[in-house]
Amino acid sequence: MRVYLGSTADEVQEFLKELSLDIPDVYAPTDIFRSTHPEMDEEELEYSLSLLAAEDALDLADDKSGVPLVIAFEVAEEVLGDFDEISAALLAPLHWSQVEAIFTVGESADDLTWFAPQEAAASIEEWLKA
Repeated sequence: MRVYLGSTADEVQEFLKELSLDIPDVYAPTDIFRSTHPEMDEEELEYSLSLLAAEDALDLADDKSGVPLVIAFEVAEEVLGDFDEISAALLAPLHWSQVEAIFTVGESADDLTWFAPQEAAASIEEWLKA
């Protein structure tokens, strides 16, 4: 299942070092969310969740954290616990190998630029300067 997390460059730098991230929950296309948005296909559901994560990232960012980022993970449903409308609890830490994409967030939540996970190490210094 594709899930999303709002973050910042300094947090991603730490994640790159540790390769593991222990957080309580992520935005996920839960059954509740799907049923309340029947007009959306899978791609639209995921995009809307990425925008929620982008709003979080914008709230987290300050002049010391670097750029706001959204991390997209591919996780097995077995690592997801309780669900609410738009999120799922995590039963285990996330690992860098589960990262599917990283998005920089521009001035607004819908201004997302895609990066492959392999680009993060080369881009992190630039993201930290912003």
